[in-house]
Amino acid sequence: MKLKCLIVDDEHIARKILTDYVGKVPELKLVASCSSALQALNHIKHDSIDVLFLDIQMPDLTGLDFLKILPNRPATILTTAYSEYAVQSYELDVIDYLLKPIDFERFYKAVTKVISLKDSKINYPTNTSTPQTTDKLFIKADSKIVSVAFKDIIVINGQGAYVQIITIQGRKIMSLQSMSKLEELLPINFYRIHRSHIVNVDHIDNIDGNMVRLKDHTTIISKNKRDEFLKLIDQLNLLGD
Repeated sequence: MKLKCLIVDDEHIARKILTDYVGKVPELKLVASCSSALQALNHIKHDSIDVLFLDIQMPDLTGLDFLKILPNRPATILTTAYSEYAVQSYELDVIDYLLKPIDFERFYKAVTKVISLKDSKINYPTNTSTPQTTDKLFIKADSKIVSVAFKDIIVINGQGAYVQIITIQGRKIMSLQSMSKLEELLPINFYRIHRSHIVNVDHIDNIDGNMVRLKDHTTIISKNKRDEFLKLIDQLNLLGD
């Protein structure tokens, strides 16, 4: 199955070059080419995007700010003329960082990383606005593939190279998995409130300052996530009028 791609760049020539490059790779399929992050958001809401080619410097909303507000992120390859954003971009777990002007060889090298990642995964359900194909997460743990219902997950904690999934039944499932990769597999009611915590908003008892209480667990919202998180809560109609 081809990987669905979305190009986001305010420069027409940059979009044209990337469109041509995508057309040369049999494993890729272009869904849309957008001139702004706001335009791209509509496509991400209504289509399952596998690969995002994203410029950083754009009017209204920068590429990095755009990534920060996405509840889930496609595999992202940043395209920019400015090298000073490299460190910040990798904190957002992008796949690659391409400096303009981009030649095809460098483009293809970045794309092969995405293809390899997708090929190495079980075909998990992705966090999109389209219906989930299953209501469970399948994840490797203790040399087995175990299943856990999304609705049963309270919180997911990052512990170095591992994640710990805690359920309402008291299960604690450890898996060698990055938080960012796991985040891609979760439905819309999950949100990463801290680099080490993903919460299921359906299990939130209360929010007090920067503390989120879920059943018998308390987690911290990072300062740069709090406003964004409260907006999401509002969108999900959890705050009411």
